[in-house]
Amino acid sequence: MEDWKKELEEYLEKAGRTFKTGEVIEGVLVQISQDYAFVDIGGKQEALLPISEIKKEDGSYYLNPGDTLEALVVKKLPSGSYLLSVKRLLEKRLWKELEKAFEEGKSILVKVKSRVKGGYRVVYEDMLEGFLPFSQSYFKKKSPSPDRIVGQIFEVKILSLEKGKNFVVSRKIVLEEEFKEKKEALYKVLKEGGVIEGIVKSRVEGGFLVDLDGVLLAFLPFRELSWQRIKHPEEALKPGDRVKAKVLSFDEVKAKARISIKALEPDPWEKVPEKYKEGDRVKGKVVGIFNFGAFVELEPGVEGLIPASEVSWRRKVRPSDVFEEGDLVEAVIIALDPEKRRLTLSLKRLEPSPWEKIAEALKPGDVVEGKVTAIKDFGVFVEVEEGVEGFVHVSNVSWKRIGNLKELFKVGDPVKAAVLEIDPQKKKLSLSIKHLVPDPFKEFASSHKEGDELEVKVKKEVEKGFIVEITEDLEGFLPFSEVWENPRKPEFELKPGQKIKVVLEKVDPEKRTITLSHLRYKKNQEKRQLEEYKRQAFSRSGFTLGEVLLQALKGENK
Repeated sequence: MEDWKKELEEYLEKAGRTFKTGEVIEGVLVQISQDYAFVDIGGKQEALLPISEIKKEDGSYYLNPGDTLEALVVKKLPSGSYLLSVKRLLEKRLWKELEKAFEEGKSILVKVKSRVKGGYRVVYEDMLEGFLPFSQSYFKKKSPSPDRIVGQIFEVKILSLEKGKNFVVSRKIVLEEEFKEKKEALYKVLKEGGVIEGIVKSRVEGGFLVDLDGVLLAFLPFRELSWQRIKHPEEALKPGDRVKAKVLSFDEVKAKARISIKALEPDPWEKVPEKYKEGDRVKGKVVGIFNFGAFVELEPGVEGLIPASEVSWRRKVRPSDVFEEGDLVEAVIIALDPEKRRLTLSLKRLEPSPWEKIAEALKPGDVVEGKVTAIKDFGVFVEVEEGVEGFVHVSNVSWKRIGNLKELFKVGDPVKAAVLEIDPQKKKLSLSIKHLVPDPFKEFASSHKEGDELEVKVKKEVEKGFIVEITEDLEGFLPFSEVWENPRKPEFELKPGQKIKVVLEKVDPEKRTITLSHLRYKKNQEKRQLEEYKRQAFSRSGFTLGEVLLQALKGENK
């Protein structure tokens, strides 16, 4: 009974209560009409709340029927009801929040409403308007389009505040603090060589630049993308892609970092010594062809090189003549260095060396046939079997002096030669064309002696005399001093092509030289002419030589 009485008293008191302007009261939103919302403030009383106080820009409402609210009494209307305001009360509380945030240096959230002179108009909690200077709207880099931030919500700090009127904020300070925090956290990971995530910014020479949370740009080399060969690295990543990588190195002073994606995976070369050894036959895919050789991928991240010299036993076979990218090939491991990550392969060693075969089949003195493959100033290369080339030195081409080998041979010419020496280890086969015929020097030396008279043909003039042709395959030397009595004042001319009679002066078997003399021939000729003259004179007088000498002696004794 007492409780009922108490409740009745409270109801009557409430129903007849009056409110003062500026008083804060509590009520319940009952109904929303076109211009006002009706609020039950107790008993049979209702107050009016302008619809603009609770309506948002998008047409929705901050409050809905049934919501309890606190409001400020603006005034008493002639009808006896009251005009309320939630905005003024809220603004009052919001200004207190701003004052507290300003005093404590805390950040607040504002929405950029529009561009104004010198900056932007911002709003706090959709009620309090403030100013964001353009210089405080960005950090490090200006936006190419200042209007881009209009409509966005940002965390800012209050630079200045005039309660009830205006406040000025800075987005730059918040961004600087965030950057500092991110930088400290990132630098710790970079120093420790940890794992980071970033966004590909651009492709540069040799790799990509990766943005690490806006703090710095790290360099990701092409070769650090994968353990596998990537033919077109620029197609592996594109700007905007997010990547995860391990830090390889970091220079804090220069703010430079190198990162690697492949370092997150086990190095396939770590198991190479366990899986491969020299002499093994392996299979793989050709992934690169160059003049110096072909790269073969044995497994992802493990490649071997077949050098150009190991492609074929034949000379001058280019890798591109044998391979195409993507070919599956078999080869032999001939060298393995896991520390240097080098694996050398050979295709030609799948078959026995033709040098070993030919060494068993040939011996010095044997005659071979082949084709000219190359002509040099110092000799001629001849392929006698596929993969085996012999060499004929210019001194072994002919018994006579050779001028220009290219005048005697053409590539592809058939050649027959005698084997002088064969060394399969050094891949050396020495041949001689001239040894197929007898040595004209020896033949001449055995059939001639010093003092023999010859007729020779002048070939050319050299420093101290003339080179002359004795036979088609044999040359001799005729010094100037053996042509004229006084070489400085020669009695006659001697030109290439002329024939001249000489006497064999000297044959030197060691130096293989033949020296000749025309003067000696002239003396011989003069002597023969004198002898002939005397013979004819004696024959006409009827005296013998003895009688002529006796008469001469008698004349001297008188």
